[in-house]
Amino acid sequence: MPKSSKRFSVRFPIEMKTQFLVSCLIAMLLSSSAWADEPELWVRQLSNGTYEAVLSLNSFICVQVNAASSVQVDAFEILIESPTTEQFPCVHRPPIVYYELTAAIGELVPGNYTVTWNQPGNFSWSTTFLVKGPAAIPSSSIWSLALLILGLLVLTPRAFRFQ
Repeated sequence: MPKSSKRFSVRFPIEMKTQFLVSCLIAMLLSSSAWADEPELWVRQLSNGTYEAVLSLNSFICVQVNAASSVQVDAFEILIESPTTEQFPCVHRPPIVYYELTAAIGELVPGNYTVTWNQPGNFSWSTTFLVKGPAAIPSSSIWSLALLILGLLVLTPRAFRFQ
């Protein structure tokens, strides 16, 4: 007897396929980087014109992060060091607790900077940022020039009187 060459196939209804795809999408979203345990290193400018590095953390990372012990600015490289501590293995996931550590950098000249926060033996995180220079005053327009001259004439009439 010859063997039968029938194929075995299962057809799923459209609703089951849709439910499966939606379930896969939800699973991918829940495991995406939006829920990741990664810390975030960034730099902000303070109201007095100086800069500070900010390390945003949550307690999911099983590393004790210490406050910065030194900040070195060398040209466009900034190195922030934290003292090393002994780390114990993480046995279970701790509860979510968000917190930030900051390190004062000071005044910076315009340019592209790389900042690295390092705790030897535990972690090293880096980021880059841009410090912009002062904005230029637009004076290319003839109207701007005319308004400037008119303003000077109105505000300082004595200086332009003829004797």
